[in-house]
Amino acid sequence: MVVIILMITGLLSSCFKEDLSDCPLPFQVTIKALDIDLNDITESGEVYNAILFAFDENQNLVGAFELTADQVKSRKPIDIILDYPGFTALTFIAWGNVDNNLDFSQISSVKKLVDLYVRLNVKDGYAQPSSDFFRGNLIVPVEYGGTGMGKSHVVEIKRMTSGVTITSINLKEWNGSKEGNYTYVVRSSMNTYDPDGKLVGEPVNYSPRAAFQQNGYFSAPIFYTFPTEKFIVDIYYNGELIYTCDEDADGNPFVPQVGRTLNIIIIFSSELNIIAEVTPWNVVYQYVEYK
Repeated sequence: MVVIILMITGLLSSCFKEDLSDCPLPFQVTIKALDIDLNDITESGEVYNAILFAFDENQNLVGAFELTADQVKSRKPIDIILDYPGFTALTFIAWGNVDNNLDFSQISSVKKLVDLYVRLNVKDGYAQPSSDFFRGNLIVPVEYGGTGMGKSHVVEIKRMTSGVTITSINLKEWNGSKEGNYTYVVRSSMNTYDPDGKLVGEPVNYSPRAAFQQNGYFSAPIFYTFPTEKFIVDIYYNGELIYTCDEDADGNPFVPQVGRTLNIIIIFSSELNIIAEVTPWNVVYQYVEYK
């Protein structure tokens, strides 16, 4: 358990003196989670951990704190206590839901703001599905003078990932009812969020877990990706590419939206039909087949 108090020491001198005009006031910071529609979801449990970094004007790390799911849900304040002479301002950067699904800067390795990154893991040449990653930042001017508390501040974190699900109907029949190994490959997105929350790095492809269902549909349940301008879906049979698509029947590209779910339905029939529907986060579009 990390003690959630920031003791930022400057010189050895402190503010135990008569003139308090140049003494930095302590203040509190809380984390607030928002969905893509800016609804407050802090108490929903969707953010199950958080890390808050604090940097000075020279982008040097001056403190970092870990919060549990309960601490996020209860909006537990983080006490920021600055010793004399303090700073002009602090930059706070907060991450939510960083876990083993992601490669990210460990607190012990961060010395400056430029050291921050959140990156997709790669296994067997494919990016692993992301965690439900959140991020936010806030610059806080430090208040001086007096003996009370400074103004409290809230760092808002927002979802940085997209949900995707893929379903193919009559795929095996279209492929001659052949038994074998069918897989999806989804191309592509950049693999890294930089210190400023911008996507950088290298393009990576995804190969989501997929299986045939009892109704014969070949489905990849919702998996999380970093966003991109558009996705291309490839279908492989025993390692051989048998089909590629990048837009629906109306010519709309497969665009993953941050904080929402992109549903791709490929219907193999006498007249091929492709549906792309965007639904709320973690909501699957219900395709109804009329016979």
